[in-house]
Amino acid sequence: MSKKDKRQPKINYNPANKEIRAHYEPHNRVPRVKEDPESTEHLTPAWQFHRCDDEHTLWGWGKLDGKAYLDIIKNLHGFETMTWNQIKQAAGGRSSGTNNHTLSIDEFVKEAKKRLEELKISDEYEKLFSLRLENKLRLYGIRDGRVLRFIWHDPYHGSKNGAYPTKK
Repeated sequence: MSKKDKRQPKINYNPANKEIRAHYEPHNRVPRVKEDPESTEHLTPAWQFHRCDDEHTLWGWGKLDGKAYLDIIKNLHGFETMTWNQIKQAAGGRSSGTNNHTLSIDEFVKEAKKRLEELKISDEYEKLFSLRLENKLRLYGIRDGRVLRFIWHDPYHGSKNGAYPTKK
């Protein structure tokens, strides 16, 4: 006996009650989409360093030595196998919140907002993306689709010298 022969008919099935669709138009059907086709959340990240602020005394890239750059590159390498959705869902830390997320420029410390104005970034963007590399090390940048354009590295996250204040 085949699988087709073993199927049981539906108990409540009554062909006489079957409704006929009067206005069925197959060419007007809209396909179901599970996610926005324009979304980049399913893509892996790409990095750009051309917007880096080299001159800032606390968060500038110019104060890093070769080893510090290498450590950052090694950390970024770990993110390259993940999608943006996975990166944004990564959680941990004391508050068990997400490690990587967008932040409003309005919420940064006064010195950071002033520097973003000098760099003409706050005129063009309202949010920066925060990427957690280590306990206190954050990279801040502009996320544009799958690309994250780095601006600062902040080794002082959670302290008085950090670019973004934390809630205790």
